[in-house]
This record gives sequence, C-alpha cells and structure tokens, in this order.
Amino acid sequence: MSEMRTVRGMRDLFGPEMRVRDFLMKTAIDVFQKFGYEPLDSPVVELWETLSAKGGEEVEAETFKFTDKGEREVGLRFDLTVPLARIVATNPHLPKPFKRYAVGKAWRYDRPQAGRYREFEQADVDIIGAASPAADAEVVLVALEFLRRIFSDKYRIKINNRKVLKGLTEQAGVPDSLAFECFRAIDKLDKIKREGVLEELENRSISKESSDFLIDAIAIKGSGASSLDKFREILTGSEIGIEGVDELLMMAEIFDEVGVGDKILFDMSLARGLDYYTGPVFEGRYLGKPKVGSILGGGRYDHLIEKFGGQPTPATGISLGIGRMIEVALARGLADKLLPELDVFIAPIKSPLVRYGMALQNDLVKQGISCEVD
Repeated sequence: MSEMRTVRGMRDLFGPEMRVRDFLMKTAIDVFQKFGYEPLDSPVVELWETLSAKGGEEVEAETFKFTDKGEREVGLRFDLTVPLARIVATNPHLPKPFKRYAVGKAWRYDRPQAGRYREFEQADVDIIGAASPAADAEVVLVALEFLRRIFSDKYRIKINNRKVLKGLTEQAGVPDSLAFECFRAIDKLDKIKREGVLEELENRSISKESSDFLIDAIAIKGSGASSLDKFREILTGSEIGIEGVDELLMMAEIFDEVGVGDKILFDMSLARGLDYYTGPVFEGRYLGKPKVGSILGGGRYDHLIEKFGGQPTPATGISLGIGRMIEVALARGLADKLLPELDVFIAPIKSPLVRYGMALQNDLVKQGISCEVD
C-alpha cells in the first residue's frame, strides 16, 4: 500500500494553526470593514486566457494549469488581483472608486521553502478608480493597522515607485527595451546581494558603467518625507523619475501626519517582480524571528484592467500573506493565547447517565455556555 501524504508544497492545518489562521482572517476582515471596504469573492478556477492576460514570464511556469473535462484550458488562481481585474473589466458600471476586500486561497507552482507553500491564503484590499497617491497611502495604512493589531511592533513596510526605477534606468542610460530586465535583477538584491545583481545586469547586456550607477543608486533609503531629497537629487533631469518622487512625497506626508512614518522605509532597491505595476510598490516584513520573508506586498497597476478588455482604470492594492503570518504568530505563542476556555465539563460516572449529560450539554450550549461531555 502506497504512503498517503499531502501534495508537495501543501499542508494540513491542525487546531493551533487553525485558531491562528481564523484569528488573522477575522482581524483582517474587521480592519478592512473599518476602512470602508466591501467583500468580494470569485472562483478559484479561472480560464487560462484570463490568467495569462496578466503577462509576465512567470505566469506559465508558476500556474497550476490543466484541461478540464470539457476540453477547456483552465488554471487555479495565483493571486486575488487577476480575478478582480476580470470582474471590473466585465462590470463597467461598478461605482468608482470601488473599494473591495477578498480573502481566500491561491496557488503557485514554485519551489517550496520555509514559510512558502504552493497553496497559501491571502487577504487583499484594492481601490479601483482612484489615481491619487492618497489611495496608495490608504491601502498601506490598512496593512499597518492590521500589523499593529497582530504584532504590536517589529514590522516595517518598504515603499518605492516604478516611475523612480524607470527614472533610474534613464539616468543610467539603459535602453527602454531593457528597463524591465533591470527591474527583475534589482528585485533579487535581498537574495543574491550586490555582486549577484551586478552579475545579473551583466547577463542582461547592461553595461558596466550603467550597472555601477544603478547598484550605487539602489542603496539609497530612508524614512520620512525628508529622506526623499536624495531620491530627487539623483533623479534630477528625469521627468518620470521626479513624478515618481512627488507621488512618494505625498504618501510620506500622509504617513508622517498619521504618525506611522517610523514604520515606513522608502527604498530605491524595491522593485516587486510583477510586470503590471505602474507606480508605487510596497513590501512588508516581520523584523523578528522566525524569518519568513515578505509577509505582504502590492502596488499600483493602472493598466491591468485594460488587459482584460476593460476601460483604462487606475487601481492600487495590497495583499496580506496570511500563510506566512501563521508561522510568525505560532512562534510568538499566539495559539496558546487563543485556546478557548471551557465553562463546564460533564463526566458521567456510569454509561446510562451519558444521555442526561448530553441533554444538559445541549441546554447549556443554547444559553451560550461552552460545555463538553466526557
């Protein structure tokens, strides 16, 4: 008889994990609703033409794709953003701005590692139809409030702007055709470090002079509105780069006014791998142990809805990685704190008394009193 086991990259969740997961989901939904977002759900299976419309080299490789019994090519959703884009594109009369939240599972066929599974749960908020950087700031504030409730401290959200990166490639003399190649290389800085990025840039036919400029520039980072002065200085002469800095400045002023500026790091090295980002991009990390990598991410995607046949529509959003946060919350002892307290325990001393004990249990539960019968 063959050994029964889970599919590689997937896992079972038992009592402690489920208590933590449910608490995280409940907290996320409460925060989302407090900020005025409406719930939305979508199928976990989408037509392949929908999933592939996002574009990008990683889609084909990372999607659980198959042919159904009707000979249709379909796949499991790899995020909650693509279904949202399809919904908005096919429902053009939705009132704007459309503020929605969604919680659910997604699947990606990538390499399993610590805190990273092929099946995972996300909790997303998005604002459709708002072009102002204030909308970008709001989804970050939503995420910060969630993190505050769950972790109290030891977290930070990095922010950059794809326009800033585009300005950097302009200043470095990189051709437009190679700009996204640069973004992909820069996005790997945390994993492969400085020398690795330089090698990646060289492999992508970026000159040594341009590579040296880029690797020095992406080391610039800081908190607060004043930290963006260095961004502006290095991008002087790039119209799109300065436009990106101005958008970040508006966000920084909002964060400083709210009093969360110390939780934000403006980081020129942040790129985010997805090709559909067009403006501000975000990535959050837990700074304590265990190290699980990014626990949230997102950004502005003003052209994505057009790819699904919709009207040009500005959009921004952020996704909380619930699956990875379960690992952190367990390590912090949250599961024990969430153990339900039992009000009454009934232990019938003889078998004929069991029915009386269960009748009493039923009456107590109706009154809102927790009860267990041995």
